[in-house]
Amino acid sequence: MEVPAKTGSFAELYVASQAHLLQPTADNPQPTAVPPPIAATAGTLGVRHVLTLIGLPERGKPFIALRLSKYLSFFHGAEVQLFNLNDYLRHGPPDSLENANDLLGDLATFMGGSSQTAARNMSPCRSNPSRVEHGFTPDAAEEESSELLIDENDRRRKNVDSGKVAIIYCTDSFAAFKHRFSGTSKERRRWAVETLESESEVEKLIFIEVIVDRNDILTANLLAKQRADTAEITRRLSELSGEASELGGEASELTELTHKTVTDFNTRVTQYKRMYVSLQGDGSEDDLSYMKLINYGQKVVTNRMHGYLRMRIAQFLTVIHPTKHTIYLSRHGQSEYNVLGKIGGNPPLSELGAEYARRLGAWVPRNVWVQNERLAKCRLWTSSLQRTILTASHIPHPMIPLSVFGCKPADRFSAAEPCTAPPAARSPSLASCDMRAHEIGSSANSSLDTFAPTGAPAAVDMLWQQMAPRVYRNLDEIFAGEYEGMRYEEIKALAPNEASLRSMDKIGT
Repeated sequence: MEVPAKTGSFAELYVASQAHLLQPTADNPQPTAVPPPIAATAGTLGVRHVLTLIGLPERGKPFIALRLSKYLSFFHGAEVQLFNLNDYLRHGPPDSLENANDLLGDLATFMGGSSQTAARNMSPCRSNPSRVEHGFTPDAAEEESSELLIDENDRRRKNVDSGKVAIIYCTDSFAAFKHRFSGTSKERRRWAVETLESESEVEKLIFIEVIVDRNDILTANLLAKQRADTAEITRRLSELSGEASELGGEASELTELTHKTVTDFNTRVTQYKRMYVSLQGDGSEDDLSYMKLINYGQKVVTNRMHGYLRMRIAQFLTVIHPTKHTIYLSRHGQSEYNVLGKIGGNPPLSELGAEYARRLGAWVPRNVWVQNERLAKCRLWTSSLQRTILTASHIPHPMIPLSVFGCKPADRFSAAEPCTAPPAARSPSLASCDMRAHEIGSSANSSLDTFAPTGAPAAVDMLWQQMAPRVYRNLDEIFAGEYEGMRYEEIKALAPNEASLRSMDKIGT
């Protein structure tokens, strides 16, 4: 039988952790030539996508681009690169072919090059001394593996890397509006699709239109940008003067938009709307792959989004949000096993642990429920272990009308003295919401008290369960296995190596 000509070494493409599985042995002289997929790369191997973010100004497109790139890179092992259209406006007017070719050239370089992520996971195939004894030398192993690869450009070879995703966005919507890759009109979208179809490395172009028509989201976006602009001015002033600017503290405290900011925003959006063409739902663009992200997941429309990676993108974008969320972490109160020096198990709280739980229940409403001097929606998550559930048992979870959130709590609630009541607003029409006292440990913990605006029945307003308790097994502590319920001294005497490793790396051991 004629052996195919060797076209090059295949050894450098082995995944380092799987290299020993792919070498010939006496029992397996013809091993699998292509490494099997692993979880991090499943469904994305060798795939090339281009994502273009479109929409009106101040909708958070750069924010989405950054978050999406981190998600695809970290959770799916994809090679991701961001392309800002404002960096491709060097040649004449924005719609010039030279500007488009600049971006197209960088896209081709990125898509056609070898994956850096994959390269970090690849290493030359190392021989095993035991296999040399059976007559398989390193050279013979490499030759055997190389002969199994007929075509150096075989698609299997491309599948070794984790796929690539290029994300096109802009930081200045007006400046980049007429760029041929901006996707701001039907003609530009059609041109981009047809141009990229001619590039063999690109498998699919996907448009992601960000639509926001809720004032609260737009206000949050503008505030975030205003804070960022103020912080940048502060940084530059500090660099010039060599001293910290007084504006530094003001940036993080901005809670209201200036009149000029609102006026400028409305003017810019009105002008942009006159030129911008949204993705059409009349059937004329049904052959395109696109998503419409409406109010950050309130409604999502997908079209021709088939395939593993595309559906993961759609799933991620349904839960993304531009608003700041603060996460508070608390360890459970002291447990009975803590007193005895034991690990693992599912013990209840000690007396000191129960006292911590009571104090936590009094502390949370004043310090967690109130953010930026406004009543905010909050959730409560615990593990399934009783020590964490008991620690959170004194935190109230009343039902509160949605119209109440955003009001200021009463002064007595935010005072320095110990708080024993959750905030519950009576009248959303007041600038400062009065709070009704509820004793910790009362029916607020066992039943769902309802707080309604004064003079109106509770049924007229949607209700939110504040600090609604949720139990997640993924939050459970590390299972100690055969050492469950043992003291540290007992573990050290029984398995000194395990005790030493645990002290150095509790998670990895």
